[in-house]
Amino acid sequence: MLPRRAAVSAAAGLSGLAWRLLKKERRKTLFNLALIFPERKDHEALGREVFRNVAVSVADAFTLFRITDDQLNDLVEVEGLEHFDAAYNLGKGLVAVTGHIGCWEFIPAWFSRHGYKISVIGKRVYDPRLDKILARMRTSQGVNIIDRDSGAKDALSDLRSGHAVGILIDQDTRVASIDVEFFGHQASTPVGAAALADKTGSPVVPLAILRQPDGKYLLSVKPAIAFDRSLPKEERIRAMVQEQTRQLEEFIRRDITQWVWMHLRWKEKP
Repeated sequence: MLPRRAAVSAAAGLSGLAWRLLKKERRKTLFNLALIFPERKDHEALGREVFRNVAVSVADAFTLFRITDDQLNDLVEVEGLEHFDAAYNLGKGLVAVTGHIGCWEFIPAWFSRHGYKISVIGKRVYDPRLDKILARMRTSQGVNIIDRDSGAKDALSDLRSGHAVGILIDQDTRVASIDVEFFGHQASTPVGAAALADKTGSPVVPLAILRQPDGKYLLSVKPAIAFDRSLPKEERIRAMVQEQTRQLEEFIRRDITQWVWMHLRWKEKP
């Protein structure tokens, strides 16, 4: 209900309260930061900033209902769009891989509003009321939603119809996964994006969105990742998942506080 500036400001303020009250999430965040950056001594400061950035991203996502096309264009700058267009214009569909970085909900909205056919794969959230709000937010942007657990045929159909299908691949979830290296540690990583691309011949394009110091966003697109067709299927999918993960790590390293460090991503657990 609040204007964007007020919503973002309120979220940033409340993130400090969340840091104090959400003990499990705080503990997981500090554990992960210490695991990946043992040489740093500012884990708590980093953790607080992680909570702040997540809160601001959520607030920004829920303002999509009210942001006009002109406002969105002013808010989001895109680099590397030529890579997306080159892959999209092949007409084979496109598998867009990203992670929970910055305000990731802006990515499908921006592309959909600029005339691209966009679908996203996601799981239902625990609260049906929140799930309904999220679904309405996405569909209001012209984005097609595919259920992660039952939508394999829909994903294949959309790719074959030329859609760009977005998939978040940066969490350890209850889907088909393999272990690959992520920030120097083994992490169970979904294979769905690689398997879809391998089956359909769709190009795989890594992308992410990061908040800038002025409060606006930079949506960054990298060149498509090529499959090594000389490898057996299992090996080439593993190589693809590893490269997808490496590319996401590069995005996260641009500003480590804009990723969701409260997720237990690695084999090591507290």
